[in-house]
Amino acid sequence: MKIVLASASPRRREILSRIAYPFDVRPADLDESRMENEPPRQYVARLAAQKASAVAATEPDALVLGSDTAVVLGSRILGKPADSDDAKRMLASLSGERHQVMSGVAIARGDKVLQRFVTVTDVDFRRLSDDEISRYVATGEPLDKAGAYAVQGGAGRFIRAVDGSVTGVIGLPFEETRDALYALGAPREVGPLAPDAVALRFRSVRGEIAARAVASGRPAESVRLLTVTKGHPVEMMAAAIAAGARDLGENYVQEARAKRDALGDGGARWHLIGPLQRNKAGVAAGLFDVVHTIDRLETAQALARRRSDVARDLDALLQVNVARDPAKSGVSPDEVPELLAHVSGLDGIAVAGLMTIGPAQGDASGAFAELRALRDQLRGDGYDSLVELSMGMSGDYDVAIEQGATLVRLGTAILGPRLSRQEAQQG
Repeated sequence: MKIVLASASPRRREILSRIAYPFDVRPADLDESRMENEPPRQYVARLAAQKASAVAATEPDALVLGSDTAVVLGSRILGKPADSDDAKRMLASLSGERHQVMSGVAIARGDKVLQRFVTVTDVDFRRLSDDEISRYVATGEPLDKAGAYAVQGGAGRFIRAVDGSVTGVIGLPFEETRDALYALGAPREVGPLAPDAVALRFRSVRGEIAARAVASGRPAESVRLLTVTKGHPVEMMAAAIAAGARDLGENYVQEARAKRDALGDGGARWHLIGPLQRNKAGVAAGLFDVVHTIDRLETAQALARRRSDVARDLDALLQVNVARDPAKSGVSPDEVPELLAHVSGLDGIAVAGLMTIGPAQGDASGAFAELRALRDQLRGDGYDSLVELSMGMSGDYDVAIEQGATLVRLGTAILGPRLSRQEAQQG
């Protein structure tokens, strides 16, 4: 089934690429003026439906997605600023105020609108100085943004709270749109993805992570995206690197060695996120920049012996089985202080933080909060180098960010369905 996006918005293209790919882009040519006394919610719903319907009339066999987003302050709709002075006025009006971002979505086929909905998100701005506003406007970022700001960009430092759909503020509510399209029979992704799809998806996920950090009251740059490349061919990894991926995660030493030989350095940091056998510690010590899965002193000692002749220490994270799941690797929280004391004394190893895998079922927030509290307690005991919290994967990264993650590990959201290990090595 063909999918068509009735919008020229780069952000909507990026978000839609994570739901369905490939798709065509056919912007609708409409008068987007607001009707007299038209409520903002009704306005975005109407425009989304009109965009979808206009393009669907020329694409009768396709599912056509129309969307519109409005920044609403009281009863006013703040569109894209006409110039720098207009952007400054908009930002000044948002300063110290709580406003809403409304995103209307409609899906049409032929002459029928099959699905339509509106998400409403509250965004709370702190008080801004004139100098802050001027410096932000000077970056040029606000000039093509509704309301003159991007939550995932430089304006993140202006925001005190976000309550609602984070991706809706960016331009298209991801979860709601995904569910609506799949309910209508939109085809699900198949791998391997084309390089341009990988680039779109990487930018979308990176922007969402930055926005979620802001929504949790933290700087946008406080959470880094670790692109999990396990099971994916080097061509797709190269596309992710070209799009800006700087942290790559692999589970298997041999697979990572073959890929690194093929890709070269590329400016990326390589992370081992799978279990490490002692007999492969020598290779791993020279191959990876970060090892997330230290749960035995013997493994750390084997890495340290092979790292002693390298000028820079190997960054290591202690894997903690916070969920206390016997099927998962990692030491129990009670065992961490003793292991940390021993590993911290090894030459060639720098313990940079803690890592965990959330529970297979149920709410992960408690486990992630416990890991953060353990990290903070150890820092209070004098381990100032413990900065990183590697936690959160595809099913729970939003919760992990809320609970303080500094590294989230995502693969399928960027690179699509995973190939088998043999297929990846052949790729």
